Amino acid sequence: MRKIYTSIDIGSDTIKFVVGELLDNNINVLAANTIKSKGIRKGLIFDPNLAINAIKDGIKEINASLGVHIKKVIVNVPNYNAKFMFVTGSIDITSENEIITSDDISKVIKNSIYSKLAVDYDLVTVIPAQYLVDGERVDKPIGKKGKKLEIKAIMVSVPKKNIYSVLNVVEGAGLEVVEIVLSGLADYYEVRNKSLENKVGAIINLGHETTNVSIINKGKFINTETIQLGGINIEKDLSYIFNINVFDGRILKEKFASSHKRFSQLNDVYEVKNTIGETLKLNQLEVSEVVMSRLKEILEYAKKQILLLTKQNIGYIIITGGLTEIKAFKNLAFEIFGKSVIIYSMETLGVRDNKYITALGMIKYFCDKMEQRGKEYSMLDEVEVINLETPSSNKNKKDNMIFTKFIENFITNKEEK
Repeated sequence: MRKIYTSIDIGSDTIKFVVGELLDNNINVLAANTIKSKGIRKGLIFDPNLAINAIKDGIKEINASLGVHIKKVIVNVPNYNAKFMFVTGSIDITSENEIITSDDISKVIKNSIYSKLAVDYDLVTVIPAQYLVDGERVDKPIGKKGKKLEIKAIMVSVPKKNIYSVLNVVEGAGLEVVEIVLSGLADYYEVRNKSLENKVGAIINLGHETTNVSIINKGKFINTETIQLGGINIEKDLSYIFNINVFDGRILKEKFASSHKRFSQLNDVYEVKNTIGETLKLNQLEVSEVVMSRLKEILEYAKKQILLLTKQNIGYIIITGGLTEIKAFKNLAFEIFGKSVIIYSMETLGVRDNKYITALGMIKYFCDKMEQRGKEYSMLDEVEVINLETPSSNKNKKDNMIFTKFIENFITNKEEK
């Protein structure tokens, strides 16, 4: 069975769609696209109808590129007021051969969270920290023989309104949600590697309207917080100070500014019209001073938040998100966090852009969850897989149609003559 999955990362600025196939423990990206967000502010949905239409438009492009009709998806939910609780559970193995199955894993997880959800909260996920079979620790209990299975885990929950607002718009777009994920957890699954597994670390994702700070303890997602600052604040600063529109502020931020004024050029000039039609000549230094000031504030807030989220020694800090792509960002990050900080960049073919980090991480998380629970799953059935086309094959198909049409017209014109 081909294992194919679709994720939708619902962001404040854009909605990202990724379709990937699990091959040899790696995700092969089959299709990816981005569409402008509508009806979403700071990660929360304020106009469901606009959000539904945006998702419909985005999934329509994915369907056209692959030649299938995507019906099932993984989505992220806002992590505002997320709760993390350490839970335990145990069950007796009742099968005659006493071999632990995936059903037993599901049962012990349900047992661990029974009656433990807070009022007005709903479950996002349960992250296993340790399994015990007859009192002995095992990494993967499926297939092991024993009389009793125990679990120690982290239960992650968020307010019900966070979940149902997302479910309503995704289902309103005609899609079935098979998994929900917190963005910080998805980010970790994209950036993780063996060198991080035994350390306590932090991931900072610099978004458009918000910044997410997540804490990972030896590979386990244990806490997260959202800071109400992001790239839009830089754009507004530039707009206010130079009396230009916010759209021009974004262009200045992305195409001209430096994250650190020390690495800006006084002689580099950018011409832009202000709101009353006058042409301004802005040098890179004065623009970079504005950008650096706000970026420094965001990063220092993130640094303080890490200390509030955990009292343990931090072994690594990883920073990602669109703002990391502003010129000289690493120089500012080094100044605030030290030179051991990691600036993460996406390298996966098809999604070589930091805006896709959460969307791809969601798929990696889901694949790992299925493996841990001993389940085989794909979001496309056999018939849909047969109809599946890659974007390149679709292009060839269109090119062949154009060529065929050309030949038909050529023959018709020749016969008429």
